[in-house]
Amino acid sequence: MTSRSSIVEAGKIVRKEFDELLGHYPDVVKSISESKSVKDGRKTLQELDHYRYVEALKIFGGEKPQRSMHLDDVKELVEWKLRHGKFRPNLMKLVSSNDPVVAADIIKQAQDAYHQTTDAQAALDILTKLKGIGPATASLLLTVHDPDRVIFFSDEAFYWLCCDGKKSPIKYNGKEYKALCVNAQHLSKRLGVSATEVEKVAYVLMKQPQKDKLPEDKAPSKDKKESRGPEKKSTKVSSSKRKLEPEPGRDVQSEPSPILRRSKRTRA
Repeated sequence: MTSRSSIVEAGKIVRKEFDELLGHYPDVVKSISESKSVKDGRKTLQELDHYRYVEALKIFGGEKPQRSMHLDDVKELVEWKLRHGKFRPNLMKLVSSNDPVVAADIIKQAQDAYHQTTDAQAALDILTKLKGIGPATASLLLTVHDPDRVIFFSDEAFYWLCCDGKKSPIKYNGKEYKALCVNAQHLSKRLGVSATEVEKVAYVLMKQPQKDKLPEDKAPSKDKKESRGPEKKSTKVSSSKRKLEPEPGRDVQSEPSPILRRSKRTRA
């Protein structure tokens, strides 16, 4: 969970804050990776993260990628997505059911369309023809081809850039992704950072530990009681003295005893 009051707004963050948060990303991923068990032969989140942000960008990034993307590449990126964010048990099964030849052809069509027009939404419309590939996963496949301008449709990025850090419901449709792209582009242009860096900072912000706070109407009163213990005691003595000379018409026996009042203060 995250303390909402600790999340700096995307529209107000400055470059120094941004860079500091970006520097925390490796530690955040390491912490989450170490907290998750891994079956024998499976990669850890840290290893998948290295593939996602280093190896995949070298292979598929730029105007002249080293090779085309295959179904096995898609599956590894999906595995990263499931470990890095919200786990969806049926997603990998659906993605694996795609015909490898058909999948490679659809991905190439999307890649060619994007390089010709730089229209991310048009490329996503092609990629979502694959089984199990919605706008969010499609944006992941596209961003490794252009990490500077295309942002991955992650929950964390959407929460930060479109919901002011609040975990509002997400429909994962084209309209929401368009809004995410617009906000990410504004931030990237203002600070001079890449879409991928924006994605990482959003992840750090939404995954940082929550700082629990007592309600404002209770915390100060507790401190006041602790800091003014002797003063309270003297007040009790004064009150007891007044009880020796009751006001006219006032029943002394109906008043609670000093012992009961001290007991009540201790429980609070």
